[in-house]
Amino acid sequence: MQARGLLIGAALGVFFTPQAMAADLLLADVAIPSVYALEARVEPVNSGTISAQTSGVIRAVHGDVNDRVNQGDLLIEIDDTQARAEVAQADAALAQARALNDDAQALLKRNTRLQKQGTLSEGEYDRSVAQAGSTAASVAAARAALTQAQAQLSYTRVSAPYAGIITARHVEVGELINPGQPLMSGYSPTKLRVVTDLPQRLASQFNDVSQLSISGPSDIAPESATLFPYADPQQHSVRLRATIPADASDQLMPGQWLKLTFRTGERQGVAIPESALLTRGEMTAVYVHDQGKYSLRQVRAGQRFQQEGASYIEILAGLRSGETISDDALMTLQDIATAGE
Repeated sequence: MQARGLLIGAALGVFFTPQAMAADLLLADVAIPSVYALEARVEPVNSGTISAQTSGVIRAVHGDVNDRVNQGDLLIEIDDTQARAEVAQADAALAQARALNDDAQALLKRNTRLQKQGTLSEGEYDRSVAQAGSTAASVAAARAALTQAQAQLSYTRVSAPYAGIITARHVEVGELINPGQPLMSGYSPTKLRVVTDLPQRLASQFNDVSQLSISGPSDIAPESATLFPYADPQQHSVRLRATIPADASDQLMPGQWLKLTFRTGERQGVAIPESALLTRGEMTAVYVHDQGKYSLRQVRAGQRFQQEGASYIEILAGLRSGETISDDALMTLQDIATAGE
């Protein structure tokens, strides 16, 4: 009961002289960063949906939602009977065109020699030149048709364009598909970024990525940032994207919401270590040391910020530069309770 009375008395501003005091901290004006906390959404840099480039029946599906795949892994097989037949037909057409072209080129070579000897008419020579050009063009056309047929055959085996995670499967075995139809969706977890919308008044103060910090499971410094060169006409804001380093991407997932801290400058003010602030319900206070005694004084706390790896809190009202406080409110509270036992 006596300790409880001491705590109530401290809340009312009564002075106590503790037996063992926490370390004292002399307050002075410091540079406090002017920061704005914005809601940012995590999204993958590489994300998309693979669509069919040919028609056919799905023969096999090698993967499902949440499966991890490597770049080049086979995902879907489409029946290739027709595609293989078209390749064989194009290959045969190319062989035929080459045979006709060889014969035409040989005839042109022979007629050129006869024309120089004066034993061949000019009209016959012109016809052999035209035929040789036509057969050469036929070879080029047949070769292009074979390339196209081979490309259509390659479309029957759909592979992963990059290593990642499958997020959706849009087809089943035996289903007939057509060009443009979605097959699978996925994303790469190794490269992520956060996206937010800056108010126009803040967008004009953005200079480089050093102004940004991401608050996730741990504080993350973005690798790079891109500010869009136009404002959204509906929201009157400017889109900002910040790339997350690869070593921090394992802690996050697409769709997650984080805090993006945007630093615009500095101002002078009073700040205290986070350990010096005592919070009880809606009351925030510090222990002020004056004339060898501590008194609990209510203060109005502002933003939290990091400096040299330590957490600090800006004090908007209740303290001024030159005053001395306890740097550990809980320890001081314990000392006061112990002194009253």
